[in-house]
Amino acid sequence: MVTTDQALSAGSAAPQAVEPGTGRAGENSGKSRHLPRHLRRLHFFAGIICAPLIFIASLTGLAYAFAPTLENAVYSSNITVEVPADGQQLPMEKIVDIATQRHPEQPISGIRVGEKDQAVRVLFKHPTKSASFTDAVFVNPYNGEITGDMVQYGNSGALPLRDWLSHGHRDLWLGDTGRFYSEFAASWLGVLAVSGVYLWWKRQRSGTGRSASMLKVSGRGRTRNLRWHGALGTALALGMIFFTFTGLTWSSVAGTNIGKVRTELNWATPKVTTSLDGAAAPAVKDPHAGHDHAGHDHAGHDHSGHSATAAPSKLSLAAQSTKVAATAATELRSGVTLRPPSEAGQAWSVMENRQAYRKDNNSIAVNGDTSEVTARLAFADWPLAAQATAWMIQLHMGTMLGLPNQIVLGLLAVGIIILVVRGYMLWSQRRPQGQLVADAPARARGAELRFGVAGILAVVGMIAYGFFAPVFGVTCLAFLVCSVIWDVVRSRRRKAH
Repeated sequence: MVTTDQALSAGSAAPQAVEPGTGRAGENSGKSRHLPRHLRRLHFFAGIICAPLIFIASLTGLAYAFAPTLENAVYSSNITVEVPADGQQLPMEKIVDIATQRHPEQPISGIRVGEKDQAVRVLFKHPTKSASFTDAVFVNPYNGEITGDMVQYGNSGALPLRDWLSHGHRDLWLGDTGRFYSEFAASWLGVLAVSGVYLWWKRQRSGTGRSASMLKVSGRGRTRNLRWHGALGTALALGMIFFTFTGLTWSSVAGTNIGKVRTELNWATPKVTTSLDGAAAPAVKDPHAGHDHAGHDHAGHDHSGHSATAAPSKLSLAAQSTKVAATAATELRSGVTLRPPSEAGQAWSVMENRQAYRKDNNSIAVNGDTSEVTARLAFADWPLAAQATAWMIQLHMGTMLGLPNQIVLGLLAVGIIILVVRGYMLWSQRRPQGQLVADAPARARGAELRFGVAGILAVVGMIAYGFFAPVFGVTCLAFLVCSVIWDVVRSRRRKAH
């Protein structure tokens, strides 16, 4: 009996001696081999077509992973300030007045207060961009010097460089049209990971060392390349599934479906009640609210443009800001964003900023006239699913655990890039001499078209996933069509010869 490893070790002269997914000779009977054969063919076509987009998403993701650290380095002179010996800061009202001189016609949308060695950002509604964008004026809280004036994006306070990198990762700077690429890549990445690990597991020898053998990388030629592809894919599988889930929350179609599910199950992100008459604030219904990825975060969800009641004037907001900031300093941890009321009869909302190693963001509402805390919302009171979503999104953005988080994301991105390259190398190595491209894996025939329980569950799961993530569903059908066309063309060519 010739084992899979022995067949492959014979060299690349006969690369198709053993079909991955069929396993050892003892495993080649019954329905147990039918699912691997179907999956291998799907993995083949999806890998070839999706791999370029996954490669691009990984490349742009590699840059985006380190965006928070790059941002701090590039804008260091704008963000950081020197703390004087006495540590005495100007009243917040004075800081707001100084910043307002830069944008006298634009309404104030918030005040972002950082650590003691950071400039205060006074935020103004951008005159042309969506509510996610604000003009941020950086003011030294100790001497009133303006250290910067630039556009900021979202609740995480992303500055132009990070926002630019985010757009590249999300839509290749092509706008809404480019979002298809990232949704296509994200929806297939997890499927390729799961199918690849299953196929790789099926080709290993049965026994206690089966799992360990999946990480074996020895061998020569195509054998070594195949083992590297399988081992690396196994090692990265959980990371790829994580990228699929978190990436789809930002996508256009699947992201909307995820948002609907969260709303129906009461998993939406809540927000603190700001009404001074005690009316409860609804949970945020936007499926992407608070995600802080380009085009999705809504910068505090300020909808003052729809208010029927006049908002407080700049002068009154500036005067109230000192009281609100003082209350926030005693009620919350350092690093908060103050959002002024959008209409009369509302309180200020104050939320702790997202920052490295801070796993929760508590909020309060403060009456600007009396400094009284009118409502509280602890992160612990969020629905568990909303908490988990917030954590995963921040992990994906590289902001949850600081530089170590970013390094792990970078390693995952590099690993996926290598995985794609080795996958194409395998395809090339399958190509017989004199043939332009390698043949696709053999399709199931006759009795092999029947499925066992595992096969039925896999098909049902993919159909359900296709409805949930339509880009996957449509492209999966397209791959099936490509598979049929491939077989027809190959059959006619063989008959012609």
